Amino acid sequence: MKLPYNINYPAIEDLRERARQRVPGFAFEYLEGGCNENINLHKNIAELREVELKPYYLNQYVGTDMKTELFGHVYDAPFGISPIGLQGLVWPNAPEILAKAAVKHNIPFILSTVSTASIEKISELTEGKFWFQLYHPAEESLRDDLLDRAQAAGCEVLVLLSDVPTFGFRPHDIRNGLAMPPRMTLRNMLQILGSPTWALSTLYYGQPGFANMKKYMDKSLNMKQLGLYMNKTFSGRLSEERVKLIRDKWKGKLILKGVASEEDTEKCIKLGLDGIIVSNHGGRQLDAGESSVKSLEPIVER
Repeated sequence: MKLPYNINYPAIEDLRERARQRVPGFAFEYLEGGCNENINLHKNIAELREVELKPYYLNQYVGTDMKTELFGHVYDAPFGISPIGLQGLVWPNAPEILAKAAVKHNIPFILSTVSTASIEKISELTEGKFWFQLYHPAEESLRDDLLDRAQAAGCEVLVLLSDVPTFGFRPHDIRNGLAMPPRMTLRNMLQILGSPTWALSTLYYGQPGFANMKKYMDKSLNMKQLGLYMNKTFSGRLSEERVKLIRDKWKGKLILKGVASEEDTEKCIKLGLDGIIVSNHGGRQLDAGESSVKSLEPIVER
């Protein structure tokens, strides 16, 4: 009989600890860390764990089914894989691996604009069954080209990112040399040597980069110039007017990610959006904000 869990990793914490052992410290902290003092990151975890279930043990049991219909598609579970920037730093080919897993298990997969796999590559692996998260660029021509590429790739759900008006302040990344330009320290080198599988895989697949942005970048940019380019390119914070323009242009489903208030939810409804993702970006942007589950409660009630 096949067990419903991996005997070596029966709990999420077991998987987290295994990842900590296999991935260099700077890459693991990039994935797991929040911003500033990690206050909101810890609130996300603590306040989600305060949610309680109320059992009714004497009611008739009719079985369980986690299938969920969303935007005309029936998924096998009510959750999916969130977008992550620079995924290939955590593990080589991470977005490709996760996209294939999402299709296999019939759950949503969201590709970030600043991931290490291109729209076209993920479309090929998923046969167009993916969602795309747009970091709104400052230039309309770049925005339109990214939207055209996503549409041509068969993407049916576009996710607009609203909760990154500017890049967050993450001390752990700065200490680890993951600022722009990055610094390779002796500490980082020792961490890489202590993660031989990660190191050999990275050597084989090559240094991760911003695959979706490759066609727009000057190939002569050095790392310092790349940092300035990314900051300048994605300084186009969202506004109601910009959302309206995208709503008119995008023919598929449109979602706003990063909603944290009833007021913004009302605006999303008036703008004709198809859905929202209540999120505080994993506590990676605003340290003094509410946890996502605390923001969710009044929105759902209203």
